[in-house]
Amino acid sequence: MRRAHTDKMKTSLRADKIIQKLIQEFEKNKDLLRQAGWIVSDANSFEWWDGLKTADEILISSILVQMTKWEIVKKIIERLRQTGLNKLDKLANLSEEEIEELIKGVNFYKTKAKRLKKLAIIVKEKGLENIVKNEKSLKEIEGIGDETAESLQLFVANLPVFPRSEYASRILSRILGEKISKKEAKILAESYLKYDVYKLKLFHAGIVTIGKIFCLSKPKCNSCIFKDLCAYYKHVVKS
Repeated sequence: MRRAHTDKMKTSLRADKIIQKLIQEFEKNKDLLRQAGWIVSDANSFEWWDGLKTADEILISSILVQMTKWEIVKKIIERLRQTGLNKLDKLANLSEEEIEELIKGVNFYKTKAKRLKKLAIIVKEKGLENIVKNEKSLKEIEGIGDETAESLQLFVANLPVFPRSEYASRILSRILGEKISKKEAKILAESYLKYDVYKLKLFHAGIVTIGKIFCLSKPKCNSCIFKDLCAYYKHVVKS
């Protein structure tokens, strides 16, 4: 039992140092984050979400982006802006068929039109702020799971929440050299970043960026900016 406790303490101390180091590197590599669609901004800005302007646009995009390339979603958001329909209270007044026409181009657009209509009605009835600040209310909306709900709480409601993600689990597991679950990654980030909204946004954006560009299922370790910190690179790739 004492050894298990000691090992856990060592992991905790190592994780703290690694997370702080990652934050420093993400600060230095904001252009890299931009390549993956993250714009490092003021702590309370909506523009982190690849330059989107409003909470409504982020909520709409969170439904549209599932199983669809982000570039397509951004074009549709721009189309909604141009027609003045980038607000959920406006979409609530449209039929599903009208929404379908607006979002054609995304995969499963009929299903997503139905989900957007439901989301728009709920937000219109209960208020956007009331929805995004309540994790349970978010998860009751069709199409919104754990990661999406927590991302919306962080990037829309500006709550100090770190989203559970496969990226965080994979990257921290490889860097630390031991299995870290999505829930454990969430706990580590929230604990060591002291519930700092700016740092939590930066850490999530950075982790997703590294996951998309370098730390894939088949990782591109030799080009990764974090290879010198990574146990996987040291013990698996180099050895």
